[in-house]
Amino acid sequence: MIKLLRFTLLFSLCCSYTYAQQLNQPANWPNNQWTLSGSYNASYLYEDPTTSSSSFSFDDNLAGGASVNDVAAESPIIDLSAAFNANETNIVVSFQYGLNIYQNEALQLQYWNNSTSSWENWGSTLPENSNTTVNFCNDTPTTFISDGLDISTFSTSQLTGFKYRIYYNDNNSYGWGFCVNTVNISSSTPPACPNVNAVTVNNITDTTALVSWVPGDTETTWEVAVYLTTESTPTSGTTTAENPYTITNLLPETDYIVCVRADCAIEGFSGWECYNFTTGIDLSSFPTTFTTNSINTTGTYDIALVDLNGDFLDDVVSVSSNNINVHYQLATGGFNETNIATSTADFVPSWSLAAGDFDRNGYNDLVYGGGSGVTFMKANSSGTGYTEISGSNYVFSQRSNFVDINNDGHLDAFVCHDVDANVYYINDGSGNLTFYQGQSAGVVPNGLGLTPGGGNYGTVWIDFDNDRDMDMFIAKCRGGSTTISTNELWRNDGNGIFTNVADSNNWYNSNYPSVGHNNSSNLGDNIQTWSSAWADFDNDGDMDVYVGASSSTNGLSKLMQNNGDGTFTDVTAGSGVNGAPMGIENAPADFDNDGYVDILTNGDILFNNGDFTFTNYSDYMPQSGAIGDTNNDGFLDVFRNGNIYLNNANSNHWIKINTIGTNSNINGIGARIEIETATGTQIRDVRSGEGFEFMSSLTAHFGLGTETSINSITIYWPSGVVDYIENPAIDTTHNITEGSALSVIDETLLDLTVYPNPVEDELNIETTADITNKVATVFDINGKRVLNLKLNTTSIDVSNLTSGVYFLRLESNGKIMKRKFIKK
Repeated sequence: MIKLLRFTLLFSLCCSYTYAQQLNQPANWPNNQWTLSGSYNASYLYEDPTTSSSSFSFDDNLAGGASVNDVAAESPIIDLSAAFNANETNIVVSFQYGLNIYQNEALQLQYWNNSTSSWENWGSTLPENSNTTVNFCNDTPTTFISDGLDISTFSTSQLTGFKYRIYYNDNNSYGWGFCVNTVNISSSTPPACPNVNAVTVNNITDTTALVSWVPGDTETTWEVAVYLTTESTPTSGTTTAENPYTITNLLPETDYIVCVRADCAIEGFSGWECYNFTTGIDLSSFPTTFTTNSINTTGTYDIALVDLNGDFLDDVVSVSSNNINVHYQLATGGFNETNIATSTADFVPSWSLAAGDFDRNGYNDLVYGGGSGVTFMKANSSGTGYTEISGSNYVFSQRSNFVDINNDGHLDAFVCHDVDANVYYINDGSGNLTFYQGQSAGVVPNGLGLTPGGGNYGTVWIDFDNDRDMDMFIAKCRGGSTTISTNELWRNDGNGIFTNVADSNNWYNSNYPSVGHNNSSNLGDNIQTWSSAWADFDNDGDMDVYVGASSSTNGLSKLMQNNGDGTFTDVTAGSGVNGAPMGIENAPADFDNDGYVDILTNGDILFNNGDFTFTNYSDYMPQSGAIGDTNNDGFLDVFRNGNIYLNNANSNHWIKINTIGTNSNINGIGARIEIETATGTQIRDVRSGEGFEFMSSLTAHFGLGTETSINSITIYWPSGVVDYIENPAIDTTHNITEGSALSVIDETLLDLTVYPNPVEDELNIETTADITNKVATVFDINGKRVLNLKLNTTSIDVSNLTSGVYFLRLESNGKIMKRKFIKK
């Protein structure tokens, strides 16, 4: 019976036999008893059946123009005497082939004629069976069976010295090429036990694999042999009736060959058909791994993992110009897909997207950062529809954020401008946003990024100096010019003024000396950055930063440790971050829930070792994308390009916290959350917009490692309210409303007094306690925060306050003490 094998030319190996070919046996390529002959360019030989391949193929279509290429694969000597004596005098050759003819090329079966010492044609030349001009070895092959060759009149020397060849001649024309495999020679019929077909290996792990194949005929038993690529082909294998067959007891990260042959009982075994594969990594040593799960999204931009229906579960959000495709996460597991049609957005989120409820109706709105402008999608009162709002202003958008810039309790929007000063959309308190750019009196009088040429790419709003207000870091790009590619750190001075403290020698401080400069943070690097990852990587209570480089042209990525005094120290050397890939996306998250924040950086994860060093993992990690919890199991997943990279989790504990603002913005964006455990403190800032492009969850997530309890949660709200929750449950989510928990009185400040009272310019503080680094906040009679700072002296400048009654609050570690004073 003729073997009908799929034309698998690439990446498959048959074992090599050292014996000469015999009648009624396959050629068993690669076979070093075969030879190549002819006049040809060896660089065009695509697959060599004599040494390395189960196929014979030649690519005559390579660069170099027309050339003379005639090449043949010649069989070893085959003794036909036994067939002649058994009266089996009709010899047939069969094989499968692919042939592309462009001009005058020919593929021919020939045999050696001893009497004339020449090669004779064995039937006609083979016809073209493909019109493809490239990748001809992937075409569906044609099975060729030759005419019978009558050997009844052959001489003895012709019988004992018989050989044949498969000959290709391009006849000095510019040809495409050919390929041949599965060659057999037989007396009247092919071998009795045909080879199996299409051996493949799937479900490969570090120690197992699943091999499958297509039977050659009706056989029900096979032998499977597995061996290292450095070993010789075994003579036998394990007998099995299973197809597919599970291979076990493999070594991790090891190259193997698996071979399968049919057991045809009386007819014997077929030839081996083989496949190369490599086992996976031993995942038991990984902090965690991820499994890729495709999800059917319909948007152009798969861009967010954020709650859109107000149930505090992260939804999968994909956006196009006139539709928002949402997979709403269900409390019972899985998703409910919905498409929400919108009017066509003037500007799509081709650069970034951020989410936040700027009209306080309980449903998050969206801001699209486009290449020519900004569009807002405002959710209606039921969250089932959106109103498109686009301004006429030209904005070459980069990173976008929602944040309460002027701290009036209403979310504003901030958008980086690539080629000009940054822009702000200030909320009037009724959900209406007004466009501002650069320096804006009463909004940001000194601006946040006015450098000529822009270069503003990735913003993150963080409280880096622990004075309970939001500062802002701008990762710059457009590398090469110091005026547009030097990173900026804008310190919020608590009175509506922001000061760039990245570097005392930076462009901004040279051109705007009136703004003032207190110190240099050491973050004014001239690096082509795009984005940065801010987190308390060493759990010492302040925000550190990984400044990612997108190109080696202008510097390398840096790991900077917060010194607690407004400055940072470069701790890159020996930290392990230099092995991470460069790129535009860097975002913090505790993926393995060990209590130390990791960094998702351009498809790798830098896992935090807990000692301010990191180990880079590339395999079984997610692509950079939106970060959130898609199955509410307390472990963070990633969404990008139609895939959810599902965290495979481990035994570590966790807690999640949603902030619900009352005096502050409703999302609690800008709130600082601290959790206290037996082993120390962890902090998070609630942010809208991490990394460069994506919108990640607004839920604050903490890994707890092996901790089985939490002493307390403290939330410092943008309004100045402090909530303190003792002994919260773990491995669950807490939805905490601003002002719902009592503040704790600082007993060490019971003797606190302030003077003079009434005061005109300088308010002095007197107490026996040390107030260094305590946060001083001043509230007006209506409870609005009007001033805050971290103390390094015992006096506060209140000269800019208007006359009236105020309250001074000193706060540290969640404990507070208040005193009233009058401003003249």
